[in-house]
Amino acid sequence: MATLDELLKQKDELDKKIEAARSAERAKSILEVVAMCERYGIKYADLKPHMTKQRAKRGSKAAASSSAV
Repeated sequence: MATLDELLKQKDELDKKIEAARSAERAKSILEVVAMCERYGIKYADLKPHMTKQRAKRGSKAAASSSAV
């Protein structure tokens, strides 16, 4: 059975491999998105509404319920 130190070393090595794979896949995904945007003429302004959280407008239900407390 492996010792705690050995297992922690293995975990560190796996964490490094995971981060390297995540970074490589992220870079590849970005290139794919850029290529699709160029192919279909998609601009940042087209994507922005789909990438940001919608905020509650002033005077909405959220504001009304917090003032009722």
